[in-house]
Amino acid sequence: MSKVTHKTAQDEAFAEVVCSTSEVIIAQCYKEDTAAKAFKNSISQGSIVKIISSYDDSYLSFGLITKINNTSLDHIHKPSALGLNQKELAELQPQVYELLKKELEIYLFAHKDNGTLLTYPPQKPMMIHDFVKGITSQEGLELTENLSDLINLIKKNQLKMDLLINLIEFGFKVRGNNYNYLVKAGKEISLVCSDEVETLFPVLKRLSKLNSG
Repeated sequence: MSKVTHKTAQDEAFAEVVCSTSEVIIAQCYKEDTAAKAFKNSISQGSIVKIISSYDDSYLSFGLITKINNTSLDHIHKPSALGLNQKELAELQPQVYELLKKELEIYLFAHKDNGTLLTYPPQKPMMIHDFVKGITSQEGLELTENLSDLINLIKKNQLKMDLLINLIEFGFKVRGNNYNYLVKAGKEISLVCSDEVETLFPVLKRLSKLNSG
């Protein structure tokens, strides 16, 4: 099977759906030589990605990376400590990298229908082999405008609040470090988490450090 040639790194998929439910997908990252490195190298928990249908590129959803797992493709020969650094591994045991895989756990929170952004999971779940790509700056602005839905997503699924901090930091940077955005985010968090003081204070404290940094 020949490789698909994409026009730009921004348009390339860096992962592919291997497990899917109506609200959560597991995506496996491609190997380095076929991945969109510009996005793959910046993958982190709290990052927003888009999932595009492999048969209809007009159908897409957006999700939050909540967990990153590095595991082995080989269920018989498990990874073992070799005492080698990355360069030594590449030279002496290059086959090791062929047996590794990176999987992303992604919670869906929005989708587009006829060009309209809807801040809830798609009614039609994404399919196995759908493509995972990075989002554009414009999509980042739209998706981080209303944080209450994302805060509720994190609370509902009992996810770590660190994800929310990463998300707000992204929204802050994509707006050119606009302080007013941090103020707005702080107010939305305070409203949604008003009954969880022990959770609220550490989050607000870390938000204040974003502006000072």
